[in-house]
Amino acid sequence: MVKRKSLFWRYGVAVLTVAIALVVTLFLATLIHKESPFMLFFIAILVSAWCGGMGAGLAATALAAILCNYFFLPPQYVLSIASWEQGLRLTIFVLEAICICTAIAILNSARVRAQQSQVAALHCQATLLQSEERFRLLIEGVKDYAIFMLDADGIVASWNAGAARITGYKAREAIGQHYSRFYTYTDVESGIPQQELQTAIAQERLETEGWRIRRDGSRFWANVVTTALKDSSGEIQGFSQVVRDVSDRQRSEELLRQSQERLHLILEASQIGIWDWNLHTHELKWSLQQEALFDLAPGTFAGTYEAVLDRIYPEDRASFSEAITRALERTGEFEQEFRILSADGNIRWLAGQGKVFYDDADRAIWMTGINRNISEQKQAAARIQAVEREKDFLLKEVHHRVKNNLQMISSLLSLQTNYVSDRQTLEILKSGEARIFSMALVHDLLYRSQSQNFVQINLADYIETLVNNLYSIYDTAKLNCKQVTLKLATEPIWVSIDIAIPCGLIINELTTNAMKHAFKKRQFGQICIAVQFEEPQTHNHVILKVSDDGIGLPLELNWQNTKSLGLQIVNILTNQLKGNIELTKKDFGTEFIVRFSI
Repeated sequence: MVKRKSLFWRYGVAVLTVAIALVVTLFLATLIHKESPFMLFFIAILVSAWCGGMGAGLAATALAAILCNYFFLPPQYVLSIASWEQGLRLTIFVLEAICICTAIAILNSARVRAQQSQVAALHCQATLLQSEERFRLLIEGVKDYAIFMLDADGIVASWNAGAARITGYKAREAIGQHYSRFYTYTDVESGIPQQELQTAIAQERLETEGWRIRRDGSRFWANVVTTALKDSSGEIQGFSQVVRDVSDRQRSEELLRQSQERLHLILEASQIGIWDWNLHTHELKWSLQQEALFDLAPGTFAGTYEAVLDRIYPEDRASFSEAITRALERTGEFEQEFRILSADGNIRWLAGQGKVFYDDADRAIWMTGINRNISEQKQAAARIQAVEREKDFLLKEVHHRVKNNLQMISSLLSLQTNYVSDRQTLEILKSGEARIFSMALVHDLLYRSQSQNFVQINLADYIETLVNNLYSIYDTAKLNCKQVTLKLATEPIWVSIDIAIPCGLIINELTTNAMKHAFKKRQFGQICIAVQFEEPQTHNHVILKVSDDGIGLPLELNWQNTKSLGLQIVNILTNQLKGNIELTKKDFGTEFIVRFSI
């Protein structure tokens, strides 16, 4: 619809203008009879071509030629050409009209293109202004970066909100100032700001880091990107700078650097080497300290597992390989002590530790660990073992000599009894012999110990040997105790010599008293000795019981405050054990209970 109306309008204008030209020419025919009748039609053709385009202009030309031939060229009112002169005039008119239409079409096309160019220019200008506004808002909205422009001399030309936040300078304070005011005094004196601009011009872009100064005088570590801005001819127009405050990162890097230095010093001082093993590429990486541990020059390690085995002492290679395999296939942890041969032929002990890392499919992909020199520890341990062996030998010798001396005294007392006929004197000698024997027995057991432990003995074995020997010391015939039996209830309890000797003496005194006094009116009876832990769950408290089924102690006897040497010794020894003793009197016999801790 729009297209038809447009065509109608265009060609309608052509017909209308030609018709108007015809009417005007006919009206003025008397005035312009001798003039060319085509003049007004040129105007109609020009208007038609201008308003309707090339097609309308050509249509107006054709219509004007027909009308001129019909109305004005003789013979009038006939569409014919009477002579070649009239044909020539009509042809020239048509050619001139076509030229006018062509010129008008060219002008119209130029006008349209000019209008289109103007519209496009206005659109580009609006887009550019909009883009510049968005860019300005973007730059001003950035808070974490200082973004600003410098002119060719380094003068600040623009300032965003991020620059104000980071430096503390407002836009009115920064714009127009040389950007070197943000540098330290030392950097300005060294000419660093100007050098950076020259480097940026040469490289077009420069990234640096360094200290910058805020408005309040405080410093911050800045990452700065400077870009040189040049025109099409290569002339420098200015610079753009993007500044970021990376003080936190710089502090973290400084702390990391200090930590790495401390770790390096610690590893170097403690002779610890670090190794990494890529299980995919089979590449081994060693630290310099690791190479030093294996007595290799820096950078000479071959980087293979086979090169490691070559440095290990031949007798330790199998166990080392087994530990590696165990870590890779089962435990994920590597720990092994092994020896290496240094270049001078000496053996060096190393302790290795490592951990295996796995991927998402639970495949071993990496192994890392450390090695440390434990040669000094091994040597110290060897010296300690030698000292321990020497100490054990000396202790054994001491126990042997003390035992021999005590047994000599006991033998002398036993010989002396052969020359004594007085019963009281005999009992005194026998008591002394038994006491000395109980002490000698402790040293004898320590001397004969097969556990290489010369400071503890089994209390059960000691008591059994002690009591059995009491029967051999006392002649039961003289004491009228032929039918007295012994019952032991003991469990293995390992105690030191400081506990064993008092226990032996207590048992010796209580058993001797029972043998001498409990069975005076009869020749039979039983003595029970029990040693066990008071609580089965804990092995800290021991209970010692000595009981008999004899006549018992007199009711009026204060056994804790008596003139009897034996009971006095028992009380003294109980205090020495830091224990307590109690007496249970029965209808038949007595029972002493001693409790102490070990």
